[in-house]
Amino acid sequence: SSSAGSNALRMYGLSELVTANADSSKTSTHFASRPFATAIVFNTDKNNSNQHIWNYGQGAANGDDNIYLRQSSSGQLYFGWGREGSGYNEKQLASVAGGQWYGVYIAHNGTRLSAGNATAANLDAAFDIRVAMPNDIYNDVGADQYLVTPSGYWTSTGVRMDRQIGGEFTIAGRGSNRSFHGKVASMVVTTLKLNQVMPNDAEIKAMVTDPIGWVNDYKV
Repeated sequence: SSSAGSNALRMYGLSELVTANADSSKTSTHFASRPFATAIVFNTDKNNSNQHIWNYGQGAANGDDNIYLRQSSSGQLYFGWGREGSGYNEKQLASVAGGQWYGVYIAHNGTRLSAGNATAANLDAAFDIRVAMPNDIYNDVGADQYLVTPSGYWTSTGVRMDRQIGGEFTIAGRGSNRSFHGKVASMVVTTLKLNQVMPNDAEIKAMVTDPIGWVNDYKV
């Protein structure tokens, strides 16, 4: 759809700096805040290539803006937000093994930073990122074990987040390139409400492991 309201990741096509909530547990109160959450469950064959598991944005040309979850040729997971040619705020999340199911939850509290304020600490405060490892999913571990990836760190920072982002939402690729070599079981993309507490562990687990149940129990 060409509508700016057709996907939560589009953030209604706004180009704004957005301040964080004074209460760090809540989404922003700013008029232009468009907080969102995503959750995907996938199985990779670890093809030796740079591949996008999901992507929202314009693509590979210089000046194209993108938000994404990608897997490197070595099997490292990265979350990124930025622009081709200008750079990305990018965080390494975890290593993945071939033939295993993983869940990745990424939520944004609506804060959109200038280049100067896009530090690792401020970026960490703007996102809640969890990785469900294969044994977590297979053994149906408790919600309290779906923790922020302890080994994750920002490999690049300092990229402004207030640009308007157009383009398309793609699962298992970035438009027509960087195709994902694996399987996707589910993908959730949802808006979050302004000035509300971010999803808790139980809701995050439901979003990853039972998307239809999550819709009925939480979204509705």
